[in-house]
Amino acid sequence: EHVWPQSLGWFKTSGAGADLHHIRPSLPGVNSSRGNKKYGNGGSYYTPYNVNGCGLDYRGDAARIIFYLMVRYAEADNYNFNTVSQGIDLLLAWNELDPVSPLEMQRNDRVEKFQGNRNPFIDCADFADLIW
Repeated sequence: EHVWPQSLGWFKTSGAGADLHHIRPSLPGVNSSRGNKKYGNGGSYYTPYNVNGCGLDYRGDAARIIFYLMVRYAEADNYNFNTVSQGIDLLLAWNELDPVSPLEMQRNDRVEKFQGNRNPFIDCADFADLIW
């Protein structure tokens, strides 16, 4: 599934829509509960935390993918963080609260071998604070 919901973005099946840094496996029940909601806390927002009771935190993962999309694709110039989330402050907080995991680093390595590029916000999560 696309981390940035297609209904809230500019992409379809190529470019950002086919970028492996952007596409993640998802359990059907989790994907249904997320739907096309923006990321955030409470009410009408979706929080990728403790997904399916597994005890794992994916908030930072989602934030780093959104940061990547915002700097990687020129089409993102027509969007802002409020398009997909409660805002940049929330995403920066998630980036800090949920540090890069070994699994995230391993996935970044594998995507680079296949796709030829990396998500720099996984390699150096502090980039987000320096940019925004």
